[in-house]
Amino acid sequence: MYLFENAIRNIFRNKGRNIILALVTFLIIFAAAVSFFISGATASMIRNTRTQFGNQATIELKDETASTGGLEVAAYLKYGASDLLCKTEYSMTAYGRLDSLRALDEEAPDGQANTILAATSRTDLGDDFRKGLRSITRGKAPEKKGECLISEEFAALNSLSIGSQIKLLPADTGRTGTAEFTVSGIYSDNSVNGTGGQPGMPLYNRNNEIITTIETAAAIDFMVDSIGRQFNAVYFLKSSDQLDAFQNELLEKGLPAAYTVSANKEEYRQVVAPIEKLSKISNIFLLVVLLLGTFVLVLISVMSMRERKYEVGVLRAMGMKKPKVLLGMLTETLAVTAVCLLFGLLAGAVAAQPVANTLIQQAAQVNIHMTAPIIGQISMVALLLAGLSSTAGILYITRFEPNKILSERN
Repeated sequence: MYLFENAIRNIFRNKGRNIILALVTFLIIFAAAVSFFISGATASMIRNTRTQFGNQATIELKDETASTGGLEVAAYLKYGASDLLCKTEYSMTAYGRLDSLRALDEEAPDGQANTILAATSRTDLGDDFRKGLRSITRGKAPEKKGECLISEEFAALNSLSIGSQIKLLPADTGRTGTAEFTVSGIYSDNSVNGTGGQPGMPLYNRNNEIITTIETAAAIDFMVDSIGRQFNAVYFLKSSDQLDAFQNELLEKGLPAAYTVSANKEEYRQVVAPIEKLSKISNIFLLVVLLLGTFVLVLISVMSMRERKYEVGVLRAMGMKKPKVLLGMLTETLAVTAVCLLFGLLAGAVAAQPVANTLIQQAAQVNIHMTAPIIGQISMVALLLAGLSSTAGILYITRFEPNKILSERN
């Protein structure tokens, strides 16, 4: 207890020297904290992105100029039934004709396609809903077979509400058939493209879209091969190493030789490139800070010990053992470092996000979080700095014997 109390008193006795030491230590910990926070966030983002894009597989034509007529919807669904996949995402759009209902921006019924059936397997209904460009204002998302979402404007135009029935006819007037839907919810389109405003062109008005599940759309014969039908399938592999095995499995299931299975590598590179650049910058900055910081702290410690040489000589002459003298000096350094660590962590956490945003220049969004592992890493760095700087000063002062120190002073 005496050593601790004496160490604290010494800190306040030598205010000038310890203020300089604390300022340098704080700046080093602050800079290291910013680097660690950015490095930790980028490492996490790279792992997540690698999982997100590296495990995604799509079916593409080997030769994009080739004309094959495309794969049937049933084939995409069949390929998705694989033990190599952790999940699948399907989306489809197809043209249709409203039966006894009007479409927005439709001047007069002319027997042509006037609505788009949009189907998805995603529980969040796709990026428009996830990003807030669309939102459900009444009811709920379609879940059961035959349920659908319609826009507020379309519902108002046709006096529809939750539970109303909608009938769709084939876009091709030469085909027969009817698809019936029950309105389960009503959505609002908040995007600029959702405003329409082109009379006579109802297909350009997003508020004419009828949203349903992929199971419902795939069961409508005249929709799966309708005019303007587009079907997208994304297969999520359990491991990116299983891409070749997945392709071989699809070939066995009948995938035409003109098609290949490919990973989403290009999008992965576009997303990861700026993040990796930021991570590299932060790591280089951390290395420079630690090297220069350690040198400066060692220099300050040695100069401080030169000033305190007489104090050490007196303590040793009074009978205090060398280990206790060294332990007292180490306690002083650790106490200063602990205070600097606290403020350095807080300041680093606040500054890391603006620094990351500035360095990455809007190329990606890096979210900085203070986590226990990062705090532990920064604390270890602080302890190492304190240990190295104290050791240098201690090694310098312990070369002298008490009598020699006192005789030089006299």
